[in-house]
Amino acid sequence: MDLVQEYYQADWQTCLCPLRSGIIKEVLTIKRGWIIPVIIAVIVAGVFGYWGYGQYRAKRELEMFMGNKYQQSFYGMVDHIEQVQVLLGKALVSSSPRHSIMILTDVWSHANTAQAELNKLPLAAQTVYQTAKFLSQTGDYAHVMANQQAEGKVMTTENRQKLQELRQHAIKVAESLQDVERRVFAGDINWVNLVKQAGENVREQQKEGEPDPLNGLEDVREEMGKVPVLIYDGPFSDHVVDRKPRGLTGEEIDKEQARTRARKMVDFKEEGELNISEGTSVNGRITSYNFQVKNGDNEVYSVDISKKGGHLVSLLNNREPASSKISLEEAVDKARDYLAINGYPNMESTYSEVKDNIAYISFAYQQDDTIFYTDIINVQVALDQGQILAVEALGYLMSHQSRELESPEIAEEEAKEMAQNTLDEIENVRLAVIPQPSLKEVLTYEVRGTAAGETYLIYYNAITGDEEQILKVILGQEGTFAL
Repeated sequence: MDLVQEYYQADWQTCLCPLRSGIIKEVLTIKRGWIIPVIIAVIVAGVFGYWGYGQYRAKRELEMFMGNKYQQSFYGMVDHIEQVQVLLGKALVSSSPRHSIMILTDVWSHANTAQAELNKLPLAAQTVYQTAKFLSQTGDYAHVMANQQAEGKVMTTENRQKLQELRQHAIKVAESLQDVERRVFAGDINWVNLVKQAGENVREQQKEGEPDPLNGLEDVREEMGKVPVLIYDGPFSDHVVDRKPRGLTGEEIDKEQARTRARKMVDFKEEGELNISEGTSVNGRITSYNFQVKNGDNEVYSVDISKKGGHLVSLLNNREPASSKISLEEAVDKARDYLAINGYPNMESTYSEVKDNIAYISFAYQQDDTIFYTDIINVQVALDQGQILAVEALGYLMSHQSRELESPEIAEEEAKEMAQNTLDEIENVRLAVIPQPSLKEVLTYEVRGTAAGETYLIYYNAITGDEEQILKVILGQEGTFAL
C-alpha cells in the first residue's frame, strides 16, 4: 500500500513540476513586462517633479523679488510724502522769495516722485486715484506758487492758507503711512501675499475680529476725501479735472437717432449692405452711444455719438492701406470737407504727418483771422483712396464755445520787433488763441520764423506782450509738426 501511495505521490509531483515551472515562467514574464513601464513612470515622475519644483522655486523667487520691489516703493513713497509736509512747513515760514522758490520747487519734485512710487503699489484703485490726485495737486500748486514768485508776485493770504491746508493733510497721510510702515516691520504685512492677491485681483477675506493689515491705507483714502476743492492756475486744479464739455449743443437724442447719425458718419471704400450694432452706452468725459458698423467686406467702423446733440465724438477704422495714391494736400482737403459736412465747419489744418500710407492731420477752429488751438480735431486719411479712417473730436467738444475776442493792446509790428531779436527771418504773423495749463485761453500773436536754419513758433501775449510759448517746427518729407 505504501508502494502504491509512493508511486502515485511521485507521479503527482512529476505531473506538477511542468505545471509549476510554467506558472513560474509566466509570472516572471508578467513581472518583466511591468518592470520597464514602472521604471519609465518613476523616471517621468521624477523629471516632472524636478521640473515642477524648479517652476515653484522660480515662482517663489519672482514673488519675493516683486515683494521686495513693492516694499522699496512703499518706503520711498512714505519718505517723499514726509519730505512734502516738512517742506510745506518751511515754505510757510520763509520770508525770502528766492529761498521760497527753491523750497516750493522741491515740494513739486518730492510730490511727483511720491506719486511715481505710489503707482507701483498693488493698492485699491480708489486709494491710488485719490492719493495720486492729492499729490498731483499739491506738487502742481507749489510749482505754480514758485512760478508766481519768480515773476515778482507776492504770495497772498489765500495762497498761504491753501498751502497750510495741504500741509495738514500731508501730515495726516504721513502718520497713517507710518502706522502701515510699523506693521511692515512687525511682519503683519506680507508684500508677497499682496502680490498674489493683486494678481488674482481679489483681497482675501479677513477672519472675524482680525484687523486688516492695510487699515492705514484705508485711513489715507478717508483723509483724501476731506481735501477741499482746489482751484488755481494749474492743470490739476479741480476745475480742470472735473470740467464739463463746452461744445455740446442741442437736445438729448435716443439710441435710434444716434444709430442713424452713425450710419452717415462712416466712409467705406465700398458700402453695399451695412450691418449696424444695437449700440452700447459709453460713460466717458462725454456720455455717448457706441456703434459697430460693418460692410459686406467685413470692414468695421467703431463710432461714438454724443447723447447730447448727437455730435461725432470719435470714429475708427483699423484698415491698413497698402499704397499711397493721393497727395497729402488732397488728404487735407478731403478731411476738411468731411468735417464741414458732419458738423465741424471752419476748421484749418495746422500740423500733418504721413506714416504707413496714412495721413495724420490736426485741425484747429478758425474764427475770422484768429486760429484757436484750444479747439482741436485729429483726422486720419487713407492715402490709397482718400478714405476717412479716424476722427477724434474730444478736444474740440470739451473746449469749443461762442467767444467774444478782446482786441489786442499791442500791435502786430511790436510782436515782430520782439521776435526779430532772436529770429533770423520772420515768415508769418497771425493772431492765435492758445490754452494755458489751467485751460485759461490767451490771445497771442503767433510769430513763425527761422533761427540757425530751424523753424520756430513764438507766441507773444497780445495784451501784455509777454512771451507765452515757444514751439519748434519739424519740417519733413512726410509732413509738419511742432514740439
